[in-house]
Amino acid sequence: MAEATTLEKPRRFAALQHRNFTLLWTGLIVSNAGTWMQNVAQGWLVLQLTNSPLWLGLLGLSFALPMIILPFFGGVTVDRINRIRLLYITQTGMMITAFVLAILTWLHMVSVYHILAASFTGAVFLAFDNPARQALVPDLVPREDLLNALSLNSATFTGAALIGPAVAGALLGILGAGSLFFINGLTFLAVLFALASMKDVRTHSGGQKTSIKDSVLAGLSYAWKSRFILALLALSTVTAIFGRSYQNLLPIFARDIWRSGAYGYGLLLASSGGGALVGAFALASFSNVRRPGVVLVISGLVFSISIILFAESTSLILGIIFLFINGVSATAVGTIIATFIQVTVPNELRGRIISLYTITLIGLPALGSLGSGAVAELLGGIQGAPRAVLIGGVIVGVIIIFTAPLFWKKIMSREEK
Repeated sequence: MAEATTLEKPRRFAALQHRNFTLLWTGLIVSNAGTWMQNVAQGWLVLQLTNSPLWLGLLGLSFALPMIILPFFGGVTVDRINRIRLLYITQTGMMITAFVLAILTWLHMVSVYHILAASFTGAVFLAFDNPARQALVPDLVPREDLLNALSLNSATFTGAALIGPAVAGALLGILGAGSLFFINGLTFLAVLFALASMKDVRTHSGGQKTSIKDSVLAGLSYAWKSRFILALLALSTVTAIFGRSYQNLLPIFARDIWRSGAYGYGLLLASSGGGALVGAFALASFSNVRRPGVVLVISGLVFSISIILFAESTSLILGIIFLFINGVSATAVGTIIATFIQVTVPNELRGRIISLYTITLIGLPALGSLGSGAVAELLGGIQGAPRAVLIGGVIVGVIIIFTAPLFWKKIMSREEK
């Protein structure tokens, strides 16, 4: 029995006509901009304290461990309790973490271990926060506006990835890392206000009669038996581990390869975010994609090529251009995968499957950053960073080319048998 996963054409920006979604969307833009500012400050501060690509990789690892281990339990939690109540807890926890790191930095007591601890703690909360936010979206908009809502939801992160790093790069040398951490803490208030202002939200929760173990096994069993979902998660895994791990090495490109300082670092992240924003709004505006599976695979190849060209870039300007292209293609891949998951997976399992996707989307790139940092260290430390990024881009392209005929047939046909 085939399960069609066609993507219906929504009205342009139709999701913004729904008040509760608009509240969440606006709050997340503000909060995510602050998060990106903190990411810039953390990476730059670690490089200043250690001067080592390996420590940048360890920063990624500190974030990756909770995002690999906990999201599935977060998904189970999302399917069992009120999603808005859970978001109150996670957003408050991340706000407190940012304030503590700001105080330590202002008091000149901060060490690389404090930064790693803050990264780890923030990831613990995010492991529950992300599946809750993703699973809440279908509760805020009707099904026909879902792709539009998911594209706009993606734009909250990608738009923030444009604004946050650019502002952080400009302010880092003026205000210092501690002030950026504090600003990030304040931005969580925007989401808390949005949640408090929502009205008549009926969030679904299910599976409360089963144990957590049985709930976890049910989600894993569904993902394994559904070849369509398995193929989507596999593609996301490949692009995450080998293709997106370059981000933790960007401080080296800015400071040591192109000698553009913290401002250049902010521009590199902002260019990727700008491309992602363009991709997200393009999908939100023109989302009647007749063959989204084809677009998905082609976007994956463009993603790979843009990484390779970035690694070979001889100037900051070229690096910015190729990261912009990378951002467009990454958003196309991520949004189409997320939409396929949302329209295919039963509501009572949605949080658990989204949590698996969260692992590939957020946890695995950070884990891959440890690998890229270690490879860079082996290839000459600071000067080995471009070759480490190049290797990752090549691996993504090779895997997509040689596995497409075997694994992507399900995606290309847009149905599951």
